[in-house]
Amino acid sequence: MGKESLNKEENYFLAKWLANEITDDNLKGHISAEDFVAYKKMQKGIDVFEALEAPMDESFLKIKNQLSKNKKGKIIQLNAKWITAIAASVVLLIVSYVGFNNRDTVINTDFGKQKTFALLDGSEVNLNAKSTITYNKNKWEGKRELSLKGEAFFKVKKGSTFTVNTTSGSITVVGTQFNIKVSDTYFEVICYEGKVEVISGSEIFLLQQGEGVRKIEANNLEKLKQTLKNPTWLTGESSYHKVPLKVVINELEQQFGVEFDRALIDESMIYTGSFDNKDLNIALASVFKPMGINYKSTGNNKIELR
Repeated sequence: MGKESLNKEENYFLAKWLANEITDDNLKGHISAEDFVAYKKMQKGIDVFEALEAPMDESFLKIKNQLSKNKKGKIIQLNAKWITAIAASVVLLIVSYVGFNNRDTVINTDFGKQKTFALLDGSEVNLNAKSTITYNKNKWEGKRELSLKGEAFFKVKKGSTFTVNTTSGSITVVGTQFNIKVSDTYFEVICYEGKVEVISGSEIFLLQQGEGVRKIEANNLEKLKQTLKNPTWLTGESSYHKVPLKVVINELEQQFGVEFDRALIDESMIYTGSFDNKDLNIALASVFKPMGINYKSTGNNKIELR
């Protein structure tokens, strides 16, 4: 039996199966196991189309003509349900293909983990704990753009405009090194090399090497100065200068996967200092002892502050 005849036979039994006129076991006897798995996936999308009154346009007529003969040349009458089901499968394949190719790439980290990776243009990203980068590979060549939740350090290759979108504003560069930290209560951008444009609401800042901006809660952006060559978190230490204690506690939770009971302390107290990202006991002592705050583990990764 030639390849064309085999295809006609498979199409015939596929049509009957889609119309619920033969069982799964019947279909398995006439197609490969791999094809059967693929057809089962397609079947999930058919119900959406059965409610439609399938118009008999050229596409439907072509399908009907191609599937109307079995391997012996006999004419098989295809009803509207068969045609709808087959057309639905074709549409489902097309939608699935387009959806797959437009799917965003998501890279994230867990509690206390960091990840270093290269983007399609060779730009390097260091992603801090509990952070997420999202971008579209298919659109990258025409538009270098991504979204960030959490904290990341970027080394951007020169080329077209490179934009990082966050919930607190967008950061645009051409080729440079910079760090971004963003959360519900804190937003910070520091330029370590080159130039960085930061747009947050109606405010626009052009940062050069050693300059930065930050926003705490709903306050306006304020300028920062930075003398370090790289963020300290890259070497295992989180550092802060005059920030509310709440910001530091949030970072402790992300680095160590713990939960703090803060009901008995004042989180608005201002903290300056650093803590180790590898040892929880050292980190707790570094942050809370200078603040006169007692801490106690209550089990299940929960720590009470008082």
